[in-house]
Amino acid sequence: MKEKSGLKKLAPIIVIIGVIIVPLLYSFFYLDAFWDPYSHLETLPVAIVNEDKGAKINDEQRNVGQELCDKLKDSGELKFIVTDADTAKKGVEGKKYYSSITIPSDFTESIKSASTTDKKVAELKYVTNEKRNYLASQILKSAVLKIEMSVRSSVNEEIVAELSDKLKGTPDKLTTLSDGLGKLYDGSSDLKDGTSKLNNGAKDLNNGAQKLANGTSKLKTGTSTLKNGISTLSNGTGKLVTGSETLKKGTETFNSKMKEYQSGVTTATNGSKSLSDNMAKLDTGINKLLTGATQLETATKNINDLKTGAATLAAGAEQLNTGIVNYTTGVDKLVGSVTQTTQVLAAYAQKTGDKTIGGLVAQLTSKDSLASIQALTQASTSLKTASGQISAGASKLSAGTSNVTELKSAIGQIKAGLQTAKNGSGQLTTGAKTLNKGMDKLNTATGQLAAASAKISTGAGTLNGGLEQLQSGASKLYAGAGTLFNGVTTLDNGVNTLKDGTVTLSNGTSDLDEGAGKLQDGVKTAKDGVNDSITDANDQLKALDGLDQYAKEPVKVDTTAYAPVPNYGTSFAPYFMSLSLWVGGLMIFFGIYLDADKKFKLLSRESENKVLRTGAYLLIGVVQAVALAFILLVCLGLKVNHLPLFVASCILVSLVFISIIQFFLIFFKDVGKFLALLTLILQLTSCAGTFPMETVPKLFKVLYPFMPMTYSVALFKEGVSGVGSSSLAWYNGGILLAIFVIVTAVTLLLSVGKKVQENDLVEA
Repeated sequence: MKEKSGLKKLAPIIVIIGVIIVPLLYSFFYLDAFWDPYSHLETLPVAIVNEDKGAKINDEQRNVGQELCDKLKDSGELKFIVTDADTAKKGVEGKKYYSSITIPSDFTESIKSASTTDKKVAELKYVTNEKRNYLASQILKSAVLKIEMSVRSSVNEEIVAELSDKLKGTPDKLTTLSDGLGKLYDGSSDLKDGTSKLNNGAKDLNNGAQKLANGTSKLKTGTSTLKNGISTLSNGTGKLVTGSETLKKGTETFNSKMKEYQSGVTTATNGSKSLSDNMAKLDTGINKLLTGATQLETATKNINDLKTGAATLAAGAEQLNTGIVNYTTGVDKLVGSVTQTTQVLAAYAQKTGDKTIGGLVAQLTSKDSLASIQALTQASTSLKTASGQISAGASKLSAGTSNVTELKSAIGQIKAGLQTAKNGSGQLTTGAKTLNKGMDKLNTATGQLAAASAKISTGAGTLNGGLEQLQSGASKLYAGAGTLFNGVTTLDNGVNTLKDGTVTLSNGTSDLDEGAGKLQDGVKTAKDGVNDSITDANDQLKALDGLDQYAKEPVKVDTTAYAPVPNYGTSFAPYFMSLSLWVGGLMIFFGIYLDADKKFKLLSRESENKVLRTGAYLLIGVVQAVALAFILLVCLGLKVNHLPLFVASCILVSLVFISIIQFFLIFFKDVGKFLALLTLILQLTSCAGTFPMETVPKLFKVLYPFMPMTYSVALFKEGVSGVGSSSLAWYNGGILLAIFVIVTAVTLLLSVGKKVQENDLVEA
């Protein structure tokens, strides 16, 4: 009794908790079960039957059906299972597969027919069990549509690749080939003529190669000599660079000395002019001496006067002698300087080729210049001789004034010397004038020589730089000569090889001439064959007729629905009928059994006849089931394939649900309300009334075989859409009947036992 008292205290709490959590559980389980069923399509079993026997396509054995099976299995979109036709049929009609795809035996052969005039449409057979789960069939139809499009795409690609690429351009190519062979035939005739000429040319080439070999041998020898000569040139340019450096230094020295020489020439020019000016004075002096000597000679009669005149004459003769000596010495130096300068300039002009210096040397060595210098030299000599004579005569005169005879002799000697001096003075005057002109030219030339010397110095520097470049170029030329020699050696070897090759060529051209004749015959045969091929290709192109229409739908899926369902209403009717009958049962007991006012005493909790009460509730359930069937058939226009089975299913399901709800409420009281609602919630997500069980979470898959609605939904599907065998109806109906019998029996037994126990307690 204490235990019962504890349950009574807990019952209100349990009822409150149940009322609170039932809506939450309903939302949670329902939404969780159907949240995203499309994400689990890979678990939806679909049978694939490949009966394709295969065929040869493009000389390759193919089984397009097997290729399609492999492609579908690898895609992972559905759970494709390859099996045989009988297993697939039984599985679709039963509970193993939702649908099946059958690839016919001529599938590859039909695709192959695209390249022929007798085209066949490749056809896949699709069978789905819409009765088992209409939504699953709709999902599978969408997936099969994708498969169909994929197969069409593959077939279209196969067709276009096979036929278009091979046949479209064939006639044009063959025509081009025929034209080319025609030209080739014409060319082969020309080739035949050419090979004959080539054969003759090969012989000439062989002879030429022999001559070329001899020439390259000489060329090799010549390049060796050239290499040695360039080596000598390189050494010579080195010496020339050294010489140019010496020339550069010499011209620099000459240029510095040129200033001194120019100063000397100026001095000599001034001296020449002074000489010319003083020659008149010298001539006057000589005339005076000559007059004095004559007078002396006359005065020999007066000895005293003679002595005085002799002394004066001696003194004058001495001065004249000194002046003449100094003068002739200057003349000698001037002549020597001019001569030396002329020699230096002549050597420099010859070495450098300078035309300005050469012109100056030509002026200095001209006949007039040489004659002036020679006359000046002779006059100087005569003056020296006369000076000696005058000096000697004056001495004798001075010493021999006591001796008249000797005096006369001395005076005669002096007169003779003076006469010689006078003659020499005349020559000297003429030469001085000539020399004066030459010195003017020489002075002008020295200015030109100084300018030329500066140019020579600059030119020597430029020459030195050029010679260095020449030496560098000579070195490169020497290296190039070495490379040339190596190249000529290689050429010589190559020419020898060419010579040997021309022999082979000559032999080959003979064979070529023979082959050209065979080629001409072969080209003619090929051209005739290509023309025949063009005709065949045009005939084959007829296979392309209608290809555009065929490519639009190369594969057609023939869909057959097993136990077809026309719409979603028909599909969901078994599910909502089960839900309605369960809710109806709840409403019966909530409104009658739990009526606080006890309006129906027989049906209340206080009923004395438990068996009759149970029968009454079952009868009410039958009436409710018949009313539901009537409303669906008449008001909604539900089309059923088996009306008796449909009505019987409604009654049986209602009886089962009422028996279960009655059991919960009678024996678990307020907790039974919660259990009845919880069972409803769990059944809604675990009976496969909407989405396939393969697409829901694992928990509901575990509950699936234990839920009464699992079998009520399946039984209603057999009554509404079932065809053929009724084995599934008997199976599901049998399970429901067993549940009804067991639950009702337990309810009655427990009710009767409880009543006996209560009576015993009353009697006691």
